[in-house]
Amino acid sequence: MALVLLEWSAGVLAAAAWTQSWSIVRRGHFRVVASAGVLLAVLAGLALRASGEGGLLIAGFVAVAAAYLAAQYVRAEQAGVAAGYAGGALGVAALAFLAALIPSWPWLQAVAGLVSGALLLGAVTNGMLLGHWYLNQPGLKTWALARLTTLSLVAVAASGAAGVAGGGLLAGASTEGAAFSWPGSGSLSTAFFVIWLSLVAFTGAVVWMAKRCVEIRSIQSATGLYYVAILTAGVSEFLVRYLMLSS
Repeated sequence: MALVLLEWSAGVLAAAAWTQSWSIVRRGHFRVVASAGVLLAVLAGLALRASGEGGLLIAGFVAVAAAYLAAQYVRAEQAGVAAGYAGGALGVAALAFLAALIPSWPWLQAVAGLVSGALLLGAVTNGMLLGHWYLNQPGLKTWALARLTTLSLVAVAASGAAGVAGGGLLAGASTEGAAFSWPGSGSLSTAFFVIWLSLVAFTGAVVWMAKRCVEIRSIQSATGLYYVAILTAGVSEFLVRYLMLSS
């Protein structure tokens, strides 16, 4: 839970900063995104505080996330961009630190999985929120959502590649007995790995459909598809992190 929340908040901030750097989306949108990022960062901080890992680093990340929200109320657009990128970078640093604590996983391989997951969650969340913002900013160019949709597709591919590269570890995770309080015996890890892979593939298909909707200027249809993408991407990340920590 803590890892996924940290991934999510770091990805939201980084993708929001990238979007804000285009200087075409009004500030109100980023106030909404920043609020979501702060909430996720605080929840991640509380979850990680219970584990006692990376206290100062996580506290710094939460503070920078709050600074990103505060920057949306000043006149300088670049202040928000800088704070968002700083939050994303600090979030990646925190993920890299925690990756070193995951047993049985090579550090670089663990980092690749966590960062690609952050990119996926951040991209689809920003895509969904920006899709809604088109109702508040008539005339906003469709290429803005198209860029986030392309980022989402890249993130799906990266997340899938990172998971497949670690497939041996994920499929060999220890999930015997009553995993997730389910009765039964024997290892369920291979089945969970197949479910995760299916979820990632389905997320890619949904984002591709959203891309086609954006191309025909059906923004609200794309936004509806992003709801599905957030659900499947979120479930896939929780599942793959469970397997990662159990391997």
